[in-house]
Amino acid sequence: MSHAVIIPIYCENKNTINLCNDLQELGAEHIVVVNDGLDSNSEYFNELTSIGCHLVHLKNNKGKGASLKAGIRYAHDNLYNITGYITCDADGQHTANDVMKISRMLDLRNGCLILGKRDYKKSKMPLNIRIGNRLSSAYFKVITGKSCSDTQTGLRGIPAFLYDTVMKTKGNRFDFEMNFLTKCADMRVPFYFVNIVADCTNCSSNFRLVKDTYLIYRTPLRFATASIGCTIVDLVLFTVFAYILPSHMFFNIMLATLMARVVSGGINFLINRKVIFGNTDNGTKQALRFFILFFCIMCASSLIVSALWFLPVPVTLTKAIVDLLLWTVNYKMQRIWVFKDDKRLKRVQKRKQK
Repeated sequence: MSHAVIIPIYCENKNTINLCNDLQELGAEHIVVVNDGLDSNSEYFNELTSIGCHLVHLKNNKGKGASLKAGIRYAHDNLYNITGYITCDADGQHTANDVMKISRMLDLRNGCLILGKRDYKKSKMPLNIRIGNRLSSAYFKVITGKSCSDTQTGLRGIPAFLYDTVMKTKGNRFDFEMNFLTKCADMRVPFYFVNIVADCTNCSSNFRLVKDTYLIYRTPLRFATASIGCTIVDLVLFTVFAYILPSHMFFNIMLATLMARVVSGGINFLINRKVIFGNTDNGTKQALRFFILFFCIMCASSLIVSALWFLPVPVTLTKAIVDLLLWTVNYKMQRIWVFKDDKRLKRVQKRKQK
């Protein structure tokens, strides 16, 4: 087995030791356990060392994402001839047999991201986990256009050519997994699903409901905040321009609207480019794409609302619904087209072909 199994832990759990023992018996040669802030002198870690695990110690609790990246970095730098990385939870929900299934499939489909898909009927999953996964999968489908029925699975097979992508993916906690999945979808890395049976009934987690949910959905939330802020700027500027322009001017309102929209649009572009999506490559190309999309969304809103004038509802409500739907389109297009990372996509495709 030329893969490194990466297991991040944040508390001492007998399940981790049992899993490592089972993996050793099934032929796993490289097991990297990442200690996320626990006492490194504990007898617990001595037992893992005696099993043959490689240990990576983080001084402070940094989160699941940081632990996974630390383990993958260790395997990349210190283990010989590693062709892939298998991430696995330490709480007992993943079996050694399922880990080995991921390993075999990683060999057979080394150009794919392998995902352990939990069987809802056979797996013992609490209702809140099922609902959260459904919502997460729906969100993923909207923003990427790609189906993934289990976006929250912790059992994944990552081929070696995605190493740089792992290291450059933002997020140190649970947001890392969604960010990485999204980045792989953007780079058109194929997903391959392996059915697994996970037991989540007794699984513990350090998931922080409010903070980690915000981190996972931070980009669209910040995008929405920026959009609302720029809409307010647009209204304020329109009011100012309409007031200072000569009232007898024929196109007073039209000019004030255009000037306000251009300024607020420029502010929105800079915020999205530097803060929201963090891609500052080729600003001229991005600006051109942004304003083409900006113009198309504006025209689409006007045309659709005008076409729906006959509906027996207030036109303001119609416009609000239409603009909400177009906002989703706008967010998706900015993410996959306006601020697409073309350079990274080309680099990954070259590594994949080697």
